[in-house]
Amino acid sequence: MTTALYVPQIPDSLNIRFVENRIVVNRPVQEVYDWATTWPNLPKWLPMASGTEVRRGTADVPAELGDVLLETIVPDLNEKPKLYSVVARVPGKLWTVAGRDVLDDGTLVPSLYAIATFTTFDLGDGTTLFCRLFERLVPPTEPAGAHPVEDPARIQPGLELLKAHLEGTAE
Repeated sequence: MTTALYVPQIPDSLNIRFVENRIVVNRPVQEVYDWATTWPNLPKWLPMASGTEVRRGTADVPAELGDVLLETIVPDLNEKPKLYSVVARVPGKLWTVAGRDVLDDGTLVPSLYAIATFTTFDLGDGTTLFCRLFERLVPPTEPAGAHPVEDPARIQPGLELLKAHLEGTAE
């Protein structure tokens, strides 16, 4: 298996961007899926997340279809909070959230901002391949150039943190 980071085939001039990261975790698939899909764990590993607030659902269990989360973003990115809803869920295998920016007055932008999909694959030897695919619609008003959330090299250390938490080696 290669450890190369995902290289998108979509040119930066288009209005949609993708980034994919993956890692092998030495834990069973259900354990990886459950930990990664439990909302309060997000800021423990995702470099952009500084906090979470469960708006619908239960905080300390894997999020269910229809659950809603408010994610606050690390200040240096100068980003609006994101409101994510679970839109697809196959327990132990796939989990997808769709999100929109939350404006200063508390209203939501009119269209989806991002879709994140986590997939887990049982490798048959007690290990799990964890993949995160992030798709982002680029607003027409955004300056040209890559956004930090689209940089697989910035996201991969987060997956290393996810692995460390699950394997019990996180500091």
